[in-house]
Amino acid sequence: MTIKGNDARLPPQANPRCLRPILPVEVVAGYVASRRDGCPQAEALDALAEFSLAEPALIDAIEARLVAEDSGVLRAAQPTSATWPETRRALALKALGAAEAAKGLRARADLGAVALRTLYGLEMRTVSPSRGEVRCELLRQILLALGDRFTIHLLRPQRSFSFDPMSRRIYLAFAGLDSGTVLEADAALLSCAFKGPAGTLAELSATLIRGALKAGDNGAAETKGAFRLDGFADSVRKLALHLETRPYTGRVAIAQVYDAGLAAGLALGTLDEFKQHLAEAAREGLLDLERYDIAGPLDPSLKERSRLRLGRDERHFIVNQWM
Repeated sequence: MTIKGNDARLPPQANPRCLRPILPVEVVAGYVASRRDGCPQAEALDALAEFSLAEPALIDAIEARLVAEDSGVLRAAQPTSATWPETRRALALKALGAAEAAKGLRARADLGAVALRTLYGLEMRTVSPSRGEVRCELLRQILLALGDRFTIHLLRPQRSFSFDPMSRRIYLAFAGLDSGTVLEADAALLSCAFKGPAGTLAELSATLIRGALKAGDNGAAETKGAFRLDGFADSVRKLALHLETRPYTGRVAIAQVYDAGLAAGLALGTLDEFKQHLAEAAREGLLDLERYDIAGPLDPSLKERSRLRLGRDERHFIVNQWM
């Protein structure tokens, strides 16, 4: 059986720009706070070297009064009962925009699951899904890319299930592996996207924190004037012109355009940032957006990811041609 090229969607697209910036002083303060009895300055600098944080970051933390120094011993202004591994994990969750998952009843939220869900923009039923639930939703999105004739069987998210040999092979192939376990596939996906080791909780935490620190540096280097709304709208129009969300003619789901842009290497930011720019472009008359208010199937996940609040209304599609 042959699947026509225009009958298929793009496979799930990783967005490593999903990380929220973290300041160096936050990491410094977090480490020192985890040392209840204080710690020597040299020891702190040695521990923070994995994040490329040197003495200037420590000085900034002291000047911000997050850390106090007395005879070479550092103490936090607000000590914590959390250990350094727990604090590091909490910082990683904050980088993923899931700081609440590090608190209270959800304190044991799976960092890898949150990272995969955020990286691929997966819409999940639960706030803190399990690793299995995230894998199943990611596999569903992979299969949806096969085209419309498969969509009817996959419209609704499935409950978590055990991977059979075929599902495992598909998941491994998506991660670029010929063999291995699904856990190794998770690590490969995260490592490739965030440019660092992700095989253990400690490795993944450190990789996410390093990425968030770089995100802060990049954000500080960029100026708001560098963004041109008209240029953004023009890029979106050109991108949407070659896409379609069947069975709808003349309009493309917002999340589908976003995923295609990421695949093309466009710097679109997070999905929420992309939607904010779309809303601004629509208000300026640079783009036409429509809501989903007509009969026809639309994958619930795609619909939810495409939902854009515009005043008291909402939009789901970008118009790419008028009938």
